[in-house]
Amino acid sequence: MLFVGAFTAALLATPGLRRCVALATDRYPDHRLVAVASLGSALLIAWRATDLLHGIALAVVAAVGIAAGWIDVYERRLPDALVLPAFPAVATLLLATGDADAMLRAVGCAAAGMAVYGIGCATRQVGAGDVKLAGLLGLVLGWAAWETTVVALTATAVIGGVQAIVALSKRRMEFAFGPALLFGAAAAVAIAPVLAS
Repeated sequence: MLFVGAFTAALLATPGLRRCVALATDRYPDHRLVAVASLGSALLIAWRATDLLHGIALAVVAAVGIAAGWIDVYERRLPDALVLPAFPAVATLLLATGDADAMLRAVGCAAAGMAVYGIGCATRQVGAGDVKLAGLLGLVLGWAAWETTVVALTATAVIGGVQAIVALSKRRMEFAFGPALLFGAAAAVAIAPVLAS
């Protein structure tokens, strides 16, 4: 039943996510690709969320990430109007758990993510939007376990490295790094619990 609900929610969210990207870029991504991203995210959340509040937080970040990721691909920017409002939304859900350990872990992982990518931003390897997205992802990934954030950082580095090689082979010096962050986070949500057990 949970997976049926996730499947339905993803299909209902797809048109809104496409519209959000279109409002920011005047371009509509292929509805099939947005549907696949939505469905994949929803099923992953239903599979790996630790509880209802964590699932809602992951869903908020997934929706923001899908729209922001496409905008980043099209325009090389992760809009503050999408990423920043997700911080208080996720923080409120985290506070509602009343779990002090989860709160400290999540805040620590968010701070670590922002610090790592902040260094990258200072050296002009990534943009300020990537720093903010890394903080948001650290907040929701650290909620369950700090190992999830470590796996996400590692997976993102691998995915980003592959992106860089492809971009350089095409003689391009810039590419959108947001999708690497998002795919790295998704990979971590999927495999970190297996590694921890």
